[in-house]
Parts: sequence; structure tokens; C-alpha cells
Amino acid sequence: MNTSLEPDRRIEAFLEDGPVELPDRAYDAVRSQIDSTRQRVVIGPWRTPDMNLFSKLPIVLAAVVVAAVVGIGFLPLASDPTGVPAASSSPSPPPDPFASQGPLDVGTYRAELDGVPFTFDVPAEGWESGDFWVMKGDEEQPEEAYVVFWSTGFDNVYADPCAHTPLDPAPEASAAGIAKAISKIPGTDLVTGPWSVTVGDRPAQHVVFTVREDIGCEPNEFYLWYDDETGGPPGGYRYADSLGQTMRTWIVELDDHIFWVDSQTAAGADAVLSQEIQQIVESLQFE
Repeated sequence: MNTSLEPDRRIEAFLEDGPVELPDRAYDAVRSQIDSTRQRVVIGPWRTPDMNLFSKLPIVLAAVVVAAVVGIGFLPLASDPTGVPAASSSPSPPPDPFASQGPLDVGTYRAELDGVPFTFDVPAEGWESGDFWVMKGDEEQPEEAYVVFWSTGFDNVYADPCAHTPLDPAPEASAAGIAKAISKIPGTDLVTGPWSVTVGDRPAQHVVFTVREDIGCEPNEFYLWYDDETGGPPGGYRYADSLGQTMRTWIVELDDHIFWVDSQTAAGADAVLSQEIQQIVESLQFE
């Protein structure tokens, strides 16, 4: 009796009933199981009439177990029930509020002014954008509120806003120096500041003031400050829109220059509007 061929013949005999083929490692595992089963079950050189039936049972069980284990090893870790791989999605970049001027939805926006990229949130409906500002108004006061972004820096305030005479000498070119000069513009009343604050994780100065009723000229002729890079006086200047309006300024220190944010609200504006302006500024982030 050739003991090495006996397991092979028994496996072949078992598989003759169907077109089944086992992988090599499964085949070897079954052979090993048969050998160990034969040593445990077959005692002596004899066989009983029922020996063939029961000796085939361990072979069947061994083949099923090995095939199951081998099959599991080839299963994919995860799959979509439809068989279509899930597409990877990436969030869309925030829209540029100044690319197409008009009404803005509530959400986050990204802009870049003079090489300074930044993002901010519009917290409520009713805001719309212009060249480098966002505005909210109503039918009675169409220019009720503005938030204006300046990235070209700041150079000076006006010592005489109606005559458009710059302050001489110009203030120190720092956030603190600029804030101090703003707080003393003739024809204005200081409400609060200058205060050291943080805007977009950057150090900043904050000043709030109002424009008097008796300034001596029309509001749009009442110049507040200017920037030389956009033309200097009279170009690149900021003026008042209405008597009694409130001006809020944030002078932010970036790595190499000043980033400027100012806002205005008309006299008698709803307090909710001031809260929305504060939310816009607090959401500001620099990249």
C-alpha cells in the first residue's frame, strides 16, 4: 500500500462528482487534514462496511473549512452594494464676493486684494457686494451700512477734512499710530478706543467714532483718511456719507503692511446691523 498516494486518490474520488478544483494551498491543507484524520480514526489494518461513508465525512468538512478560509482571504475589504466605487469628493472653494457684484447668500466668501487672500462670512440675508466692499440697506436708507476692505495700506488722516488738508507730520506707520490719529480727526466724536484687539488671529487696533452734524461741508466732501498707493489726496480717500453716521475701524497688522477694515452705519440704524458687521469682522481670516 502506497501511503503517499492514498490521500490524493481519496481527494480525486471525492471531487469526481463535480467540476471542483482547489487551490494548491487548499489541496495541501486537505491532505494534511486527511492524514491526521486517518491516524485518529483508522486503527489497525481492517475496515468495517461503514468505514467508507464515515471516512469521507472528515474529508468533506476539511475541504469546506479550508475553502472557506481561503475564500475569505480573497474577499475585498469593502465594496459598494452597487459595485460602483464611491467617488471622492472635495469641498468647493468659497466664491469671490467681488467677482460678480450683487446680492450675497449667507455663507463664507474668499477674496484677494493686492496679493492678500482672505475669507469672511456673510451672517445674514440682505448683503450685497461692490468693488471691494459689502453693503446692506433698505428702501428708506439705501446706504444704511458698509463694510470696506483696504489692503494697500494707510498713509495719513486729514487735519482739516473739509479743506482736504493732510495731517503734518503724518502719523507713525503702525496700527497704534494710525488708530491714535483716527481717534482725533476734527469734526468727529470718539465713541471708543483705540483698543488692542485681534482680527483673524492678527494683532489689530479698533476705533469707533461718529461724524458731527455741524461739520461745515457736505458729508461727501468730508475726507477722513487716504492711501498714497491709490492716488493719495484727493485719490484713494475715505469720506463720510451722512451726518451723524458711526464709523468703526479695524487696523490689522499683517507681516509686511497694514490691512484696513472700516464700516459705517447711518444715524438711527438698527442695533442688529451693528451686530452683523461685528460678525463679518470676527469671521475674517487671512491665508
